[in-house]
Amino acid sequence: MLNNKKVVRMFPGLLMLVLLVVPQLSYADWGVNVRVGGPAYHHDDHHFYRWHDHPHWGLHLHFLPAGYATIRVGWHSYYYYDGLYYNYVGGDYVLINPPIGAYVSVIPSDFQPVIINGRTYYTDNGVYYILTRHHGYKVVARPVIYVQPAVAQNSFPVNIPNSNGAYITVVVRKSGNGFIGPQGEFYAQFPSVAQLRVMYSK
Repeated sequence: MLNNKKVVRMFPGLLMLVLLVVPQLSYADWGVNVRVGGPAYHHDDHHFYRWHDHPHWGLHLHFLPAGYATIRVGWHSYYYYDGLYYNYVGGDYVLINPPIGAYVSVIPSDFQPVIINGRTYYTDNGVYYILTRHHGYKVVARPVIYVQPAVAQNSFPVNIPNSNGAYITVVVRKSGNGFIGPQGEFYAQFPSVAQLRVMYSK
């Protein structure tokens, strides 16, 4: 049996051993080296960004989450996980805007259907998909909204997209040989969505 003097002599050594081992165990649990522009920092490997986290484009990661899919657009390969797309650049996986033309089998539940110009799109935060018959969901450009002019009272509602993916309705009315906007501005011809967006998009 150990007497009290032996225990006292062994205690500093045991304490040093614990102090050396515990940080190593903690460090081993951090597997993802994440970098945003500047120096790298460690990120818990039990959590990867998902679409609803809305991470910024340009985020750098050294590793991809388990379950990612490799997709091709033209001759280029990308990596997809839960609505997020990565490009491999200089040894890192860089979070990028969804590449137009990419096909994926599943999109996050955040994407809600909206009908624009008679076609159903799935959209969230300015990103748009269409559902195809054989290839799943396809990333498409933001649709241009076409509005049929309303005959009644010479008024013409136009849906203008905002930067957050929502829309604001701007009503333009016929006046003589041109058109008047809500703020009294005059257009010699029926204004385009781009013209109205300059004044009314948020």
